[in-house]
Amino acid sequence: MARVPLYKATETEMIRKITAGEWPVGQRLPNEFGLAAEFGVSQGTMRRALITLEGLGLLARKPGRGTVVCAVIPARDTPKSSPLQMSLRDTSGAPLILEVYRARSATRGADPEEMALLGTARLATLERVFQRKGQRCGRDLVALPEALLPAIDEDADPDLASMLQDIGIEAAHIDESLTAGMTTMSASVALACDRYTALLVLTRIARDAKNRPIALQKLELIAEGLHYGP
Repeated sequence: MARVPLYKATETEMIRKITAGEWPVGQRLPNEFGLAAEFGVSQGTMRRALITLEGLGLLARKPGRGTVVCAVIPARDTPKSSPLQMSLRDTSGAPLILEVYRARSATRGADPEEMALLGTARLATLERVFQRKGQRCGRDLVALPEALLPAIDEDADPDLASMLQDIGIEAAHIDESLTAGMTTMSASVALACDRYTALLVLTRIARDAKNRPIALQKLELIAEGLHYGP
């Protein structure tokens, strides 16, 4: 029987840790040296395994800054009445309560990606920074076609489903997907945190009865201390 190459065995074990939840989405891993020592392999072998997992979309890497698990949790339908705190919780299991620290409502032209998704050149947008327990913890962007809603209230509910329900817009279902990322320079300034802080990025797309996208929310939260699930 052919011997499994060491780099392939390393990849397999790393993937197992991710899929088994031993390395949850958003967890920052040690750098190449630390991981190589943990798995008992050379730095070259570990680098090859990291490159493979990064190519599969399971890891996000920043040279000299470590590695973050970013396995995508498959999109799922969310009932429009399901509140945000049912999906996002503290690691203690307590509901996640987000308070608005700063908000700005505006109208603007859609970028190409937004135009392709929402099918319009003009958007009503809401950008917010959130805090919990007195510390800034995340930010979001909400966008709807301006023809559907001329302006978004700065005090709107942090949960997209509840927000739409409050303003009388019918969403047949909401798709959710979760990835992990790291803060950019602008995000680290907005959230008063270190550069390359691990983030959970929750993307929600609300659709009407004909499955047409009618609203988008991209919510970025500092990953430390959070759990995503039922």
